Amino acid sequence: MELQRISERVRLIPGPANVGVIILENSRVLLIDSGLDEQYAKKIHELLSDYRFTVSHILNTHAHADHIGGNSFFQQLTGCSIMASPLEAPLIRQPLIQSAVLFAGAPLTDLTNKYIMAAPSRVETCKSPEISIEDIKIKVLDLPGHSVNQKGFQIEKVAFLADALFPEAFFKKQRLPFVYDPFAQLETLEKLRKMSDLIFVGGHFSPTSSIGAMVETNFSSIRDSLSFMRNFLKIPQPQDRIVKGFMDHFGLKKTNWEYFLYRATVNGYLSSLYKHGEIKFRVMENLLMWYAV
Repeated sequence: MELQRISERVRLIPGPANVGVIILENSRVLLIDSGLDEQYAKKIHELLSDYRFTVSHILNTHAHADHIGGNSFFQQLTGCSIMASPLEAPLIRQPLIQSAVLFAGAPLTDLTNKYIMAAPSRVETCKSPEISIEDIKIKVLDLPGHSVNQKGFQIEKVAFLADALFPEAFFKKQRLPFVYDPFAQLETLEKLRKMSDLIFVGGHFSPTSSIGAMVETNFSSIRDSLSFMRNFLKIPQPQDRIVKGFMDHFGLKKTNWEYFLYRATVNGYLSSLYKHGEIKFRVMENLLMWYAV
């Protein structure tokens, strides 16, 4: 683990989910996200302690466990304040909601693991397009799609994009990212396509000044998924058959809790296409059927 310099006030701790470090006054720092879990947060704390840094603030990009798993540890240790967007904050306060949503009911114990459900923490709601902390001004970037109300943060010339964008290596390994709303994700990618003259840091990729190719890869993933769904639903299909067809088409072999992540992604595509008037559903003999209009 290392503290990587990006600019005068901005550092990065690369990891499974990157953690940004913004240097404030009096050896205090602000974190952009907090890592996967308490064990990882302890390692971050040890690293920062080597530099005599203390965490005083955390900005959460979104409520997925790999980005907020260290919240509770740092809050108990330092009393730091935590901020998140209005629709992500409730999930950080009550992570059980995340598990319940994935299962669509009282969740299985398999869905209460650290990859889905972080420890709860107190969090304030951030509604402003800009946050001022001491002499630091932080621009809030609206980046929904991967999650309901995901935000990015720009400090100086560094833009933290969270999971709005995934690298080519991710698609080779995981095939498809989790998507809450594919049409919102397309709009976010369009915003990113127009951004320039910045250093971009993703939740899962290293700092880079060029994201054009990455944006196109992510565009292609969403469009391919939408195209498959439109064609597949030319013949009415039951819900479980759609999930299986989607996963088979993209070569996904998911079991246990990961299956529910991809089922939720499929539901996101169904919901978005329904909202845009491209598909409809009907309950027939207690069986939910979806079909293209």
